[in-house]
Amino acid sequence: MPIIKISGMKYIIPVLVLTLSVFAEELPPATQILSAARAQLPPYPVVMKGLLTESAENGFVRKTLLVEMELDWAAQPSRAIYRIRDTKKETEKTLEVVWGDQGPEYSFTQNGAPAEFDPNAEIEGIGATWSDLSFSFLWDSEAKTMEQEESFGKTLYKISIPRPNGHTLLVWVEKDKGRMMKAEEYDADQQQNKIIKVVSVKEFDGLWMVKDLDIIRPSCPGRTSLRIDSVDAR
Repeated sequence: MPIIKISGMKYIIPVLVLTLSVFAEELPPATQILSAARAQLPPYPVVMKGLLTESAENGFVRKTLLVEMELDWAAQPSRAIYRIRDTKKETEKTLEVVWGDQGPEYSFTQNGAPAEFDPNAEIEGIGATWSDLSFSFLWDSEAKTMEQEESFGKTLYKISIPRPNGHTLLVWVEKDKGRMMKAEEYDADQQQNKIIKVVSVKEFDGLWMVKDLDIIRPSCPGRTSLRIDSVDAR
């Protein structure tokens, strides 16, 4: 408290400093925000089919993979199956994920045989990882809420998620609707090495889910794109 002198006497006067908001809004924990994002996922099993492509800067398609996803996010625990087919190499890789209390559990096969698996490894060198494709970061218990931002008339929560090798994934989630808008990955030197951008969403029985997204690597001209052609309820 400041001490103010008046006519040789000292008086201790409490001073109330007013700010724009007397009670600052406390940011919700990241786990709560990510839970809201997961709530936007369909509450029953769906099958999604589409293409995962890698394109050069001039638009030339270097590689195309067939993608099929069997998703049952409402199951207890949530689970999903991802199939990636390379028709040129005649290979099929299948990943089964179960999101338990201790984090995701993986089962991985190549052409039906068990194979070594790293969720952070690129899929067929195409620039997207299995973790990117499965959105496993939405279940990350180590995520932290960084701040609240305003962008194009929307209020977004910015979340930080630790990744292997000292990397960090930043995720932006819309405050009002819980939609994930974008994600950016940075290496241990804080250099941006990946941008995951939602290109379009699809309304599915009143819920909005990611339909198409782009993965951009600043150090590698061009982009990797996931395009969903069909969504069917089971």
